[in-house]
Amino acid sequence: MQADLHQSDPHQAMRQIIDKSLVGEASPQEQQALRKHLPACPACQKYASDSRRAIAALGGFSFTADPGLQARVHASLALRAQQLQAAQPRRRRIVEASIVAFLLTLAGSFGAWNIGSPLGALLHLEPAEAQTGVLALWILPSLCFSLLLPVLLLLRPRSTNAKGGVL
Repeated sequence: MQADLHQSDPHQAMRQIIDKSLVGEASPQEQQALRKHLPACPACQKYASDSRRAIAALGGFSFTADPGLQARVHASLALRAQQLQAAQPRRRRIVEASIVAFLLTLAGSFGAWNIGSPLGALLHLEPAEAQTGVLALWILPSLCFSLLLPVLLLLRPRSTNAKGGVL
């Protein structure tokens, strides 16, 4: 597509070099090509002149802002920083609770696995049936829950402020 642009407008490459030159990013080779091209091309001369004038006009551009705007922006940033700091301990508690839940799940699953065979014998089940039952009814559901716990804790609704923003 870039090649199509250059073919339909032969001066596009020079305009790009002019733009780069005006912001001080043109390479020495590009500057040399520009010095050779500009004297012979009125269209690029006009583009360079218009671009210089536009940049010069931006230097004098000014506007007045609401005097309280800066104070409101700082207050908003300070509030958001406080919210993020308050969220840090919550996230840490979620991570700690999730790790504990996962470790307890592993310990419980190990215990259930070891109790499965003797319990299966009492119920007149084959060892493979007992292990399948323990796996399907205890280990897999508890592992799934312990892995989903952090997601559930992070997704629980948070309180909102008076303007409807999340705290």
